[in-house]
Amino acid sequence: MKKKKTLTFLIILLISASLFAEPYTYEDLLSIMNVSNLELLTQDEVIKTASIDVKDAKGNYSPSIDLTLSGTYMVNPLIDRITVSTDDILGPLAQQMGVPNNYVTLYDGMENTLYMAQLSITQPIFTWGKITNAVKLYNKILEIRQTEKDDKIDSLSVELEGSLGGLYYARAILEQLRLAAEDADSLIEIAKSGYENGVMLLDDYNVARLSKSELDMAVTEVEVQISSLMDSLEKTVGIELGDDDYSFIPDEEHYYEVSNLNRDELRKRAVSNANNNIKMASMSVEAAELGEDIARGSMYGKPDIALQVSLGYGGSRFPFIEKNWYRENDYSLNITVGLKTTLWDGGKIINNVRRSESQIESSNLTLESAKTQLSMALEENFRTMDLAKSKIEYYQTKADVLNDELDTLNTKLESGYVGESDILQKKIEIYQNEVSLLQEKANLMQGALAVEYIAGLR
Repeated sequence: MKKKKTLTFLIILLISASLFAEPYTYEDLLSIMNVSNLELLTQDEVIKTASIDVKDAKGNYSPSIDLTLSGTYMVNPLIDRITVSTDDILGPLAQQMGVPNNYVTLYDGMENTLYMAQLSITQPIFTWGKITNAVKLYNKILEIRQTEKDDKIDSLSVELEGSLGGLYYARAILEQLRLAAEDADSLIEIAKSGYENGVMLLDDYNVARLSKSELDMAVTEVEVQISSLMDSLEKTVGIELGDDDYSFIPDEEHYYEVSNLNRDELRKRAVSNANNNIKMASMSVEAAELGEDIARGSMYGKPDIALQVSLGYGGSRFPFIEKNWYRENDYSLNITVGLKTTLWDGGKIINNVRRSESQIESSNLTLESAKTQLSMALEENFRTMDLAKSKIEYYQTKADVLNDELDTLNTKLESGYVGESDILQKKIEIYQNEVSLLQEKANLMQGALAVEYIAGLR
């Protein structure tokens, strides 16, 4: 009974916590994204692999230690027992002395067991910089992978804010469209009544119906857009979200500030290392140059020098276990300095050098291509912001004019100079203008976010 009461209390506590929980802010969602987004989690694994590659490269500085142990049982040992007769030793004296012919064992022969051990230590001494350059190369690759994650975080933060802002404006547009649709329903009723009473033409009624159908279609389009934006938001953050689970209002003042920044400075930043894409492309050039140095370090006639120390042991008795093992063993100690180089391999090494040179050229071309594409994208978003600001100003001015016209129509309605249908049409026009205004504000937001990302301002 006590357990049931405890369980009930916990359920009530969880429900209460979910009911009174504060909605996520942009910063909250950004923090969740950093630990839940699948792309970032995948990038973490890529960085781990690159870190291991660096450790492998540094491991070449250390000596390699090899140990070989073997135990052999010989059914037929190579050396049998060695004996000699007294006749062979004494010759004719044996008969003169009356010594009977006996056999004397000089060597009992090899035992059936043979144990061997060898410990080898090999230490590179000079490799023409191949080990050092390999460490630098893998460190550079690790740096590229870490920059890739930084760029992915910046990109996802833009997507996150873009999705949140897009949802804010889409829901505001949806509200305006629904208000317009309600007035369109009223307008249809008036047009239908007027047509049936002979006051309005059939064309007026059909125009009202068509206008309502267009509004309904627009509502459906926006609802679909909201669903897509929610899917995108959940994918970016990495968790499921409901409509009331977050709170976000676009910072329109900040977007205007971005649109008014010094554009020459933004252009310089876009093609500098302030942009992670340019930074990665530049590091790829450096990595390719290190690859060329490694390839040249293996050229014909360039010997690698290494020191090898080997300690060997062999015997027929197992050490420390079998009796008299120390009398039946032998050991060796060798110290060797070795040089190894390739004199000719059909031109493969030369081809590797040429391949590395080509990789450098390709990396430089990729860098220049990235600068060109980013510059073009920046200019395109400049135009997007400029056009959006111009349209925003136009729709705001139009909103003032439409509201003044609505006030005039309301005054005329009181005097009987206009009908209710004129008021409804003007209100629908105001709603549609507000929809256009919200769309341009969303365009300004998207352009500003893109400029921030391209110029490395995130």
